[in-house]
Amino acid sequence: PLPPVPSTANGLQQWISAFVSLSPNSQAQGAAVLDSITGTKATGIRPSVTPVSKVLFDSSKEIVTSSSLDSSYNFGIHHFIQDLANAGEYCPLTLFSNKNTERLHREGHSLKRTKVHVNRVSHHLLDLAQFENERDIDPLTWQEAFQRYLTWIADVSDAQAVKCWTTHFTTLAKDEAVRKNFRAILEFDIETRQNYALR
Repeated sequence: PLPPVPSTANGLQQWISAFVSLSPNSQAQGAAVLDSITGTKATGIRPSVTPVSKVLFDSSKEIVTSSSLDSSYNFGIHHFIQDLANAGEYCPLTLFSNKNTERLHREGHSLKRTKVHVNRVSHHLLDLAQFENERDIDPLTWQEAFQRYLTWIADVSDAQAVKCWTTHFTTLAKDEAVRKNFRAILEFDIETRQNYALR
């Protein structure tokens, strides 16, 4: 048996499909060939199909920000956190979340502080009871908070400490591990940071 002869409509669809996939120059050449075969000239103005490349992002137009500012809300690390560290107190990771960083900067003047004596020196430190428990943090907030924590560590520590904490969080934040064992990872992280603060 002979193969079926394609209908004119089917052939036209194939031709149009092939024509559309050509570059604008090839389309123009194809239209000229078609005009010479049919002996007709297309009337009307052919629309411009030249692609226009548009740059969406240009790094030369970006605004340079201060290195002391965190990019999340352009808030730096609040001095209450540094006060806790200077007094040898533990700084829970929840203080470094976007939400609490903004809260510290916007409401810091009205947040409760407690008087603590360390080595016979009196300190007025942030009362951590007014913040959520660090053990209740969710994986996304934990990741945003440890990024800001690393920014703080880079500001107040040496290169070896930055490398240590970057490795600590990078190892713990592996996607599969965070999804499957987040509570165990969080407990380990908290215990590690608490032991570090006690040194």
